[in-house]
Amino acid sequence: MTQPPQPGTGQQPRKSVWTPRRIVLGLVLLYGLVVVIANRDRVAVNFVFFKTEASLFVVLLLAIALGFVVGWLFDDLRARRRRRERQ
Repeated sequence: MTQPPQPGTGQQPRKSVWTPRRIVLGLVLLYGLVVVIANRDRVAVNFVFFKTEASLFVVLLLAIALGFVVGWLFDDLRARRRRRERQ
């Protein structure tokens, strides 16, 4: 257990790095990894402009990466909008 800060020492209590958000993110990443590893078959993929065959885990990794990038971009746009509204 962490001790409360001593008066006059200027020390703050240590906060845990295991926040609920990080725990959920870790579980989602672990689940995604298990799904990717379990799906190693080759599949036909239609990228609208061309078709190809690839391992399903590569397609899943691309989809996960694309989802991460899109989520990050929308989070950035939302943060910019909030900053503009505060001004």
